[in-house]
Amino acid sequence: MSRWLLLPWLILGSVARSHGTWGVAMAPLDTSARRPATVVLHGMWAGPEDVCPYFESAARPFGFLVCPRGNTRVGQGWMWRGTYAEVSHAIRVALDAATALAPGRLEATSNGTLVGYSNGAYFAAKVAQAEPGRWNSLVLLSMKLDLDAASLRAAGVRRVLLAAGDRDDASGPMARLARKLDGTAGLRVRFMSLGPGGHPFPPDMAARMCTAIAWARDEGEAACAASRSE
Repeated sequence: MSRWLLLPWLILGSVARSHGTWGVAMAPLDTSARRPATVVLHGMWAGPEDVCPYFESAARPFGFLVCPRGNTRVGQGWMWRGTYAEVSHAIRVALDAATALAPGRLEATSNGTLVGYSNGAYFAAKVAQAEPGRWNSLVLLSMKLDLDAASLRAAGVRRVLLAAGDRDDASGPMARLARKLDGTAGLRVRFMSLGPGGHPFPPDMAARMCTAIAWARDEGEAACAASRSE
């Protein structure tokens, strides 16, 4: 989805949304109390406008949805590159912008979920381990990874959902990693197929992400139905 196709969706939708050079953000379904954020790091040659719509119904029942823009230009899109400090700066800017959607309601220091797709998955895991107590769950998509259960648990991560399409080269390694890590150091790790396709998002990605984020957050999937009906 290009940013020009996204524009009517941002302007006309009933949901409180914000869009800028920093990325895209959406308010929670319920703003009566403080809510955490689900932060989605897109992959290479893409941007927040491309990925954020796929996570709306999955993330908003539990809190804010924040999709920062990658910190390095590549082709017609963006990617994540560099040190933790460089990547975390982009995330902080996006979170700061999201606070205006529901002032005083963003819980930015704990109970958050980090989602990363492809290039973004590597950096999502890196950020979680560098910010102890801030992120308790990860959803890492379509990227061969080398994760350490003890390091993740020491950072406060309790659950990790790994997922890839069946024809994605990352599928086998991610499934094996889930089997290896599940139960180690008290970490729960699950692998989920994204269907018979390869690296790109499948047509039913939004529905699959409801299952993924609900499991990672140890919440019921039924909450996602309310968001889909908005």
